[in-house]
Amino acid sequence: MLTCKEYRLLDEMLQAQFLWLDGVVLMKRTTECLQVELYALYNFYVEVFYDQRTEDPLYLKPFDHTDRLDAYLGQISIEPVLAG
Repeated sequence: MLTCKEYRLLDEMLQAQFLWLDGVVLMKRTTECLQVELYALYNFYVEVFYDQRTEDPLYLKPFDHTDRLDAYLGQISIEPVLAG
C-alpha cells in the first residue's frame, strides 16, 4: 500500500494504473469546463480531471487533506438519515 507522498512520486501512467485497479469512485462534480471524479485510494484521495467536451482525462491530483473535500459536501444529502 502506498502513501499519498509515495504515490505523487510515481509517473502519471503508473499512478493511473494503481487508481484504476485499487481506487473506489466516491463522487463526481463539474465545473465550467471540467468534470472531476473523486476516488478513494488506500488512505488518501485522488481527483481525476476530464475535459467535458472530449471526456479525455487531463490530470490526476492526489491529496490527503480533507479540506479539499469541501467541493463535494454540497452534493451530500442527509435526508435519508433524517427520515430514517
